[in-house]
Amino acid sequence: MIVTAPIRSEGAGAQVRRPFPSPELRWPATDPFLLFDEFFVAMHAGFPDHSHRGFEIITYILDGGFEHRDSLGNHVHALAGHAMHFVTGSGVIHSEMPIGSARGIQLWINLPRALKATPPSLELVAPHQMPVLTFEGGTACRLASPSGPIVLKADVIYDDVRFDRAGKWSVALPEDWVGLAYVLEGTLEINGASAEAGQLALIEHGQMELAASAQARAIVLQGKRQHESVRFVGPFVD
Repeated sequence: MIVTAPIRSEGAGAQVRRPFPSPELRWPATDPFLLFDEFFVAMHAGFPDHSHRGFEIITYILDGGFEHRDSLGNHVHALAGHAMHFVTGSGVIHSEMPIGSARGIQLWINLPRALKATPPSLELVAPHQMPVLTFEGGTACRLASPSGPIVLKADVIYDDVRFDRAGKWSVALPEDWVGLAYVLEGTLEINGASAEAGQLALIEHGQMELAASAQARAIVLQGKRQHESVRFVGPFVD
């Protein structure tokens, strides 16, 4: 399944491409993933104070930077290549404003019902902490997995896959896991279907294979399904 992410406005003047949730793709098809945004934030735009609860967030900066402040007292600067892991848990207020401008990926992952009241927390991961895997044709920077550098409450693997030339990247999805691949740059064949920048592929079982004939880049996610119902209440997930 290939979904094209429409562009929409969010926050205070920010723009996002959001492949899900959407009329074409929503929970439980994306379980354990709740929301995926590629954001574009110009100077003087951003995401002023707002509240969240019930999930965890990975914000991955591709270009520029974000200044993050929250009700826990955290004040951090995340620059290109950095990732912020933000557990909203029982509830927190935060803001994310650009340092000049910012482009990146924000991913929401559901907290299982037994963990909804987890105390909120923030972790900043620098590029040098992220292992880089090599394959024929390119590299994959690993942001999150059960062995790190970011360890989520959910079972998730998060890779930034870059093709320098023609090549293939493949993973075998375990039973009851889902795979997602969002194209950032170039064109990829994902399990035989063509996807361009701004498009996302959903793979529900078996092998997930990305093939490039030239330079390309994609965010590749693997997640174990939780099989729980969720309810969006504005910025809260119950």
